[in-house]
Amino acid sequence: MLDFTFAAPSELGKEIASRIKAQRMRLELSQPELAQRAGIALGTVSGFENTGKGTLETLLRLIVALGLAKELEPLFLQKPTSIKELEEASKPVRQRVPRKNKRAP
Repeated sequence: MLDFTFAAPSELGKEIASRIKAQRMRLELSQPELAQRAGIALGTVSGFENTGKGTLETLLRLIVALGLAKELEPLFLQKPTSIKELEEASKPVRQRVPRKNKRAP
């Protein structure tokens, strides 16, 4: 199994495509059946499974069609590991990144 920590984006894409294909096979779905469920073209499914390349929309449609949407829930959630982090997590989230002060050369 690929270690996501050190993988290049192209490697991540291929690994995710491989996992999508494995889930499709576990569910005994053909590519045309998955394409129909996802509301995308057969060539899109085939291309994604073969190359790992596609749009975010395509990936999300495949995930939903395969019943994997719940797997996205923990994605990018910060898990507090201390009381301070727990307190910080309960504060309102800033809507913008703070401006950086421009310094004179």
